[in-house]
Amino acid sequence: MKKILLIPFLLLMLSINSSAQSIENPSVENSDSPSSRIVKIETTPNFTIVSFEETAANNSSWVRLSKDIFVQTNLSDKHYHYIKSENIAIAPEKTIIGNAGDKLLFKVYFERIPSTAGTIDVIEKAGAKSFFNFYNVSLTQSQKVLKTSVVLIPPPPSNINFNNEMAGVMGSMGPMLTTMTTAMMDAQVKYYKQPGIITEIAKLNKQYFDALVNEGFTQDQALKIITSESLLPKASMNGK
Repeated sequence: MKKILLIPFLLLMLSINSSAQSIENPSVENSDSPSSRIVKIETTPNFTIVSFEETAANNSSWVRLSKDIFVQTNLSDKHYHYIKSENIAIAPEKTIIGNAGDKLLFKVYFERIPSTAGTIDVIEKAGAKSFFNFYNVSLTQSQKVLKTSVVLIPPPPSNINFNNEMAGVMGSMGPMLTTMTTAMMDAQVKYYKQPGIITEIAKLNKQYFDALVNEGFTQDQALKIITSESLLPKASMNGK
């Protein structure tokens, strides 16, 4: 009789474990929030829970969260909406962090995402800097800790022109800088191709235009402001 009761219990536990996922310090391709990072993602039978760490930039730093924040997976354009949060104020309220360098840990609960998702985007306000926007967050790979080594460069001999040496060093850095710039532009193109991103940006620009008109600008003036002073950073794509 005990064996008969044990089998359904084991099956239940296996089912629960298969529906729960967890990753610490997940790899993130791009972020609009330089002072924060994602420290953990948990997918439970009821929620997808994202844990954040916010670092105070100065002694008067504060933080807050918009309920418009959502999660989107690599599987579709569907938005998995905010459910609740812990240890952070909801806009327009603010949470004061403290002194510069102090850290605040908080959690945000979203609707549960599919277990087959490989990456997610966490989007509070698409394309807007200093908001909790994280793109291509891996559900399978953690951040790699980069190890750096110190290379000692001896002083140039006294019979060599130091300025010429420096010019040679700077010249050799040219190909490396070109490679880095190309990689950054490729990452921007990949970001804008993600499902739903263009739509979110279009909505943001439409809201900006409507707000300018409501404040008394003509439609022509509002259009000039949007094109010359966009809310989103202008990227130089070199013809791409």
